[in-house]
Amino acid sequence: MRPIPASLPVVRLHACRVLVIEDNEFERKVLSTMLRRLGLGHVASAANGSEALKLIDNDAVRFDVILCDLRMHDPVCMDGIEFLRVAALRPIGRLVVLSGLDEDLLMATEILAGGNDAAWGGILRKPIDVDTLRDKLLACLAAAASPARPRCAQRDPLPPRTPSELRLALARHEFVPYFQPQVAFATGRIVGVETLARWQHPQAGLLDPSHFVPCMEAGGMVDELFDQMLDGSLDAIARWTSQGLRIPVSINASPLTLEDIGVPNRWRDRAERRGIDPGVLTIEVTETAIARDYRNLLESITRLRMHGFRVSLDDFGTSYSSLQQLSELPANEVKIDRSFVARAMVSPRAMVILQSIIRMARELHLSTVAEGIETAAHFAFARQLGCDIAQGWHVGMPMPAEALLAKARALDTPVTAG
Repeated sequence: MRPIPASLPVVRLHACRVLVIEDNEFERKVLSTMLRRLGLGHVASAANGSEALKLIDNDAVRFDVILCDLRMHDPVCMDGIEFLRVAALRPIGRLVVLSGLDEDLLMATEILAGGNDAAWGGILRKPIDVDTLRDKLLACLAAAASPARPRCAQRDPLPPRTPSELRLALARHEFVPYFQPQVAFATGRIVGVETLARWQHPQAGLLDPSHFVPCMEAGGMVDELFDQMLDGSLDAIARWTSQGLRIPVSINASPLTLEDIGVPNRWRDRAERRGIDPGVLTIEVTETAIARDYRNLLESITRLRMHGFRVSLDDFGTSYSSLQQLSELPANEVKIDRSFVARAMVSPRAMVILQSIIRMARELHLSTVAEGIETAAHFAFARQLGCDIAQGWHVGMPMPAEALLAKARALDTPVTAG
């Protein structure tokens, strides 16, 4: 067998508990034998998803890794696709799919696994050799042992937010802007930030948008939230400018907000009252398909550009109307959805799509921002493909305005792939 790659931490494979789900008895036995050859002390097996769920529910042992064949031929029992959906409701270990199916089917499977919140361990293509199997187990164990990335503070699970509570929080200005850095791939230095809303809850601490945006959208409060985030962003720009730094800011606006054709003039006036050039602000637009009046939306975006604002097409590639947006909306930039980079690293099909997006943007003289750059490998990959700007946890986590100022000053050594 090959030596353990230096990039992987030393873990004890013999303590790893693995469940094999495979309907072919011969392949099931071969895989179990390979696992024991690697020194694993606890290997269980099941012929289908239904048997596997009984082991998961009844066995006192919690499996660290589940190796699941995708296509099982018994029409009565649960196949791998159904197992992905049902297993997501249980506290399972890393789930690895075994398959020799076509690349497009495996890509769809990966999307299903991610959408079901499973602890996704990736895909092992058949036929499987012992070295590849060992490397996958090591990667799963290392991922499970890695500390979780920083998150907004949460204490006990919070009850659902109510419209009256959110209106009171807006009145008290409890929603604050945090700023996530964006860096140029060419230099590794900060070239902008995105404004992200956070709720400074008096009891629960700092809460991310999942705790308040859905209720605000249902209650018609997103415009007021945007106004507060815009004011906070303009205040931050003024402070940074007074310190000799010009840091462009991107802020997300709902298409429903932009249907009000008076919005561009009001935003221009608010910037100019502070002596701020609108060109330092980028308005990110997403989900234009939900717009009730596309003509008004187009008029607002056109007027924003005339006033000097920049316009970005956010989450590009995830909407059915992405190409229509690209051909009709006067944008300066496309933000590539966070799912594309990670997927393109393992899927030739996704790679072709990502390359096409970058090439189209370049030929249309639009800059490209790759979201979801969470690792050095993501950074190196997106840079190699020709993206212009990186945003994600590898680049920097969201932070208050003063912390962003300190980071921008301290960043004499650029962010890199290493």
